[in-house]
Amino acid sequence: KLQLKVPENKKIDKSLLDEIKNNKKSIIDFLSNGNWKVKNVDKDHNRVPRFNRIETPQIPLSFSQERLWFIDQLEGSLQYHSPIVLRLKGKLHIQALANSLQSIVQRHEVLRTIFREQNGIVFQQVKADETNWELNIIDDLFYKKPGAGLHEFVEELIRKPFNLSEDFMLRGALLVLDEQDYLLVITMHHIASDAWSLNIIIKEVVSLYDSYSQELPVQLPPLELQYADYAVWQRNFLQGEIFEQKVQYWKEKLDGVTPLQLPGDFVKPAIRSSRGASIGFSIDKEISDQLHDLSRQQGTTLFITLLSAFNVLLHRYTGQQDICVGTSIGNRPQRELENLVGFFVNTLALRSEVNSDLSFTDLLQQVKITTFGAYSNQEVPFEKVVETVVKERDPSRSPLFQVMLVLHNIPASSQLQLGELNLSAENYEPNTVKFDLTFFITETENGLHGSVRYSTDLYKEETITRMMGHFSNLLSSLVKAPEQKIGLLPMLAVTEQQELLEGFNESSVDYPKEKTIVSLFEEQAGKAPDNAAVVFEKDQLSYRELNERSNQLAHYLVSKGVRAGTLVPVFIDRSTEMLVAIMGILKSGAAYVPIDVDFPHDRISYMLEDTTATIVISSKSSSSHIRELTSSLVD
Repeated sequence: KLQLKVPENKKIDKSLLDEIKNNKKSIIDFLSNGNWKVKNVDKDHNRVPRFNRIETPQIPLSFSQERLWFIDQLEGSLQYHSPIVLRLKGKLHIQALANSLQSIVQRHEVLRTIFREQNGIVFQQVKADETNWELNIIDDLFYKKPGAGLHEFVEELIRKPFNLSEDFMLRGALLVLDEQDYLLVITMHHIASDAWSLNIIIKEVVSLYDSYSQELPVQLPPLELQYADYAVWQRNFLQGEIFEQKVQYWKEKLDGVTPLQLPGDFVKPAIRSSRGASIGFSIDKEISDQLHDLSRQQGTTLFITLLSAFNVLLHRYTGQQDICVGTSIGNRPQRELENLVGFFVNTLALRSEVNSDLSFTDLLQQVKITTFGAYSNQEVPFEKVVETVVKERDPSRSPLFQVMLVLHNIPASSQLQLGELNLSAENYEPNTVKFDLTFFITETENGLHGSVRYSTDLYKEETITRMMGHFSNLLSSLVKAPEQKIGLLPMLAVTEQQELLEGFNESSVDYPKEKTIVSLFEEQAGKAPDNAAVVFEKDQLSYRELNERSNQLAHYLVSKGVRAGTLVPVFIDRSTEMLVAIMGILKSGAAYVPIDVDFPHDRISYMLEDTTATIVISSKSSSSHIRELTSSLVD
C-alpha cells in the first residue's frame, strides 16, 4: 500500500496515478521541489523466482555459503556446527521419528546439498537419492553408567566434522537412555542453516511425527522455493546502481573503524583460534519491563536499548569512543522464504561514537539512527562489506568487529509435545567461538536470559562473570536515570565499590622499625639467593648477584670518603645497574639523589651544586653527558 501526501498548490499528473493504480511501477520518490518521480523498477525485482534447473546446471553458492566454504577449506569449520539436542520422555515411535527426519531432508534440498569445485569455480549440487539418509540409533551401555560421560559423548557427535563435498548437511543420532527416555542429537552445518532454520526443523518434526505415528497423510504445505533459488536470485539481484549505493553506505560508515582493545587475561595469540566456552546470566523481569518501557518512551526497540547499554559497557572497559559491535539479522524479507531451511542470516556491523559526557537517552537516539541505517542496507552480504572496507586482514582478530550482541526473537521451542512424548531442549553450548565475545539474549516470561560465548585464549571464566555482572548493574542504573551521563552510570557491585574505595586505600601495615631496608634485603638474599631480584627487559640479577655487586660498590664508596649523611647523586638510565647503585649507596650509609639523564644541563648543575656532591655514580652510556658538568666521576 502506498499513501501519497501532496503539498498544497501541487498536483499529481493523472498518468502517474494510472501507473500506480495499474501497479506498473513500485518505487516512488518525493523530490525536494514537491514533484513526484517514478523510478523504472520492475515490480517483481525484489521477488525470489524459481530458476530454470536445466539452464543453470552449476548452481552458485550464496555469498555467505561461499565464505563458509573457504573457511572450511582453510582451517575446518567446527565452529559452524549448529546442534539441536532434545530430550524425549515417554513412549517413542522410533520409525515415525526416523521417517519424519528423512522427510525433512527430502523436503529441504539444502540439507542434501553438497559442494564441489571445478576449474576454480565452487558450485552446489543436490543429492538425487535422499533415501540414503538414516537416523543413527545408538543403544550402548557405556554412556548409561554413572560418570561414563554422556555429555562428552554428545559433544563428540556434535563435533564430528562434515565433509562438505560428500555428506548430508543434517545428521541425526537417537541415544536410547532408558525404555522411555531418549536423547535426540541433530547437527546441521551452518552452510545449510541458521537459527531460524533450527526452529523450522523442530516444528516440522512435531507435525510430521504426528502424521507418521498415527498413519495419517502428511499435512505440511509444499514449499514454493528451495534455497538454491535464493542463491541464484541473490547473485543476480545484488548488482547494479541500487546495490552499489548500499555498498557505498557501508564503505563510508565503516571507513577507518578502530579495533576494540578489550583488556584480556592472556596475550592475544598471533592467529586466533576457535577455542571457547559459554556461561549464562539473567536479567529479572522488573528490569526487563523497565527496559521495554524506556524503549517505548524513546521510540526505539528493546534491541537498540540493549545495544546502547552494551556500547556503554565496552566504552567503560576500553576507554575508546569508536565502538563497533556486530549483530545478526534474519534477512528473510520475502514471505516465501519464512518457512525455508537455509543460510539466510546476515551480519551487520553497527558503529557508534560513544562519549562519556553524553546522556544515555542521547546515545540511544544516536544508536537508533545507526541501526535503522544498517537495516536499510542489510541486503549487502557481510562478506562483501569486509571485501570493500578492510584493506589488510589481521589474523589475530576478526575483521571490522571483535564482539557481537544478538537478541533472539525466534519463538522458543523449549517445551513441545511430540505425540505422547514430552520434548524439551537440552543445553549443549558449543565449546567453539567465532569472535572474542558474543552476548546472546533471549526474552522469556521471567525476564531476559543471556549467555556469553567467549574465547578461552583471551579470557578466564571469572573475568566474563564479572563483566556480565557489570552489564546487569548498568542496565539497572540506566532505567532509573536514563538522562544521566553514561560516564557516571554505576556498574560496580557493592563489594567492588568497597574494595575500590576502602580496600585499595587501606595502606597501613606493620613495619619492623628496628630493621632497615638494607637488612631486610640481605635477609631475603640469604633465604632465596638464586631467585630473581631485578628484571629489566632482557637483563636479570639474582639476589646473590645484586647483594655481591652492591657490597663491592659500598666498600669502594667508603674508601672514597663517603660517610653517613653524604648525598650521592645517581646519574644512570633505567637499568639493573641503577638498582646496584642505589643499594650500594644505602649500604655505605649515604643517601642517594636520583638525577634524570634527560634533565637540562642547568638543572643538573644546580642539583650537583646544591648537594655539594664530591662523587657521582654513573654508567658508561651516561658518563659522557655528565663529564661536561663535573670532573668528580666514578664509572
